[in-house]
Amino acid sequence: MSAPVIEAVKARTLVSPAFFTRLSRRVAKTAGLDQARAEAITDQALAYLATSAQKPPAGPTLYMSADVDPAWHEFMTFTAEYDAFFQRPGWHKVHHNPCDGWGGATYPAPQEAIPPTTDAIRAAGFEVVPELWTTRVDCGDTCGDDGVPGDPLPCGDHG
Repeated sequence: MSAPVIEAVKARTLVSPAFFTRLSRRVAKTAGLDQARAEAITDQALAYLATSAQKPPAGPTLYMSADVDPAWHEFMTFTAEYDAFFQRPGWHKVHHNPCDGWGGATYPAPQEAIPPTTDAIRAAGFEVVPELWTTRVDCGDTCGDDGVPGDPLPCGDHG
């Protein structure tokens, strides 16, 4: 007997269809993207945030792809919806702590940072769009998710 196959879901299902449309349109406008790409990166940002919000204390640090990051930034501007997103049992709010480049933080090479992140997103049950999770990590400005409530957030980490 084989293990049951669990189909990955799109993270966009974590918010209402109307809000997803509104958010992705804003991402398209702000980032200068076509609507299809804006929807893809918005979905991946939601998957990253949901995965980070549920990350166990011993889980790996998760890093944001520079391609997906604009959707996270745009989502945070919808403060009520952003707060409501994390009001699920067992989730904690993923805070944003931007790095200005002067914090002295060092990050792993992008090819080391992205695979554990996409593995964690898949393990959480979400679809991963590989072309949006390349080795291009936005470590010069922001990246990383500590994902553990109560830990201090070094420059660039989110938790």
